[in-house]
Amino acid sequence: MTDKRPPTSSIIYSWDKSVAVAISAADFAARVIGSDTRYISHGEVQTGLSPDGKRWADDLAALYRNDFTELGDERDLLVARDGVGDIVGIAVLAWEESKRRRFAVLEDVAVDIDRRSLGIGEGLLTEIEARVTARGVEWLFLESGVQNNRAHRFFERHGFSTVSHVFAKFYSS
Repeated sequence: MTDKRPPTSSIIYSWDKSVAVAISAADFAARVIGSDTRYISHGEVQTGLSPDGKRWADDLAALYRNDFTELGDERDLLVARDGVGDIVGIAVLAWEESKRRRFAVLEDVAVDIDRRSLGIGEGLLTEIEARVTARGVEWLFLESGVQNNRAHRFFERHGFSTVSHVFAKFYSS
């Protein structure tokens, strides 16, 4: 059987948060990220994408559409498209500032399930790191679901390291 996927060299990366692209990227995120609960981390609980840290919200696609179409000036959307224009990867990068430090947070990154291990994630990360460096930001943070071991290994291979553990406690009303 011949692989019909375009080669990774034909992947086009673009920073684009226009409404049409944001909606397509949100649908992609809901399909790819929403297919695996290992993506769930404290950020998904904090933002209501997961009600309990164990499952995705029932209206995940609508929530992503709302989030991605309202990125504002403090968040950017990176989209990877194959040679025919289909989205094969996305990333959301947030720009943050504390009293003492400017930093960036990689809020979401996802690659099409059938296109993993082809260099698309590395391409996304290369674009992200170039943007972070161009802004003079010293720190890039990300969070990952506790069981998302494949992602952990990917980020560790690219120079990221664990700096904390996040704990949570749920109080029912």
